[in-house]
Amino acid sequence: MDPNVPGAGRGLPSPRPAQAARRRADLVGTPIFWLTLAVTLCAAIPFVFFALMRAWLGTAVLLMWTCFFTANALRSRRTHSAISAPVYLLAAVLLASNAVGLVEVQIWMVWILGAGIIAANLSERFIGKYL
Repeated sequence: MDPNVPGAGRGLPSPRPAQAARRRADLVGTPIFWLTLAVTLCAAIPFVFFALMRAWLGTAVLLMWTCFFTANALRSRRTHSAISAPVYLLAAVLLASNAVGLVEVQIWMVWILGAGIIAANLSERFIGKYL
C-alpha cells in the first residue's frame, strides 16, 4: 500500500493517471476561461453603441470562443469542447457571411446552431467528460 496514492488501502478506487492529467489540462474554470468570459461580457458595451458593427463584434466573440474550445479540446480532450469548437466556428462564419451579404441567414440555421450547442452540453452526460 502506497500512502501517497489517495484511497490506497481503504477500499477506494485510485484515480487513473490519464484522467487526472486531463482534468489538470482542462481550461474550464482557469483564469483564461474567466478572461474569455469577461471579454464576452465587455463586448456588450460596444454592441449597444455601434449598431453597424454588431455582426463583426459577434463574429469576433464567436471566434474567440472557437479558439478557447479548440485549445481546450486539444489540451484536455474534453468532449464538450471538441463538439463546441466547430459549432462556434460555423456560427462565426455564418454571421460574417451574413454581414458581408454572401448568405442570408434563415431561422432554421439558428436552430441548427442551437441544436449543436445543446448536443455539446448533453455529450458529456452520454459520452463522458473526456474522450
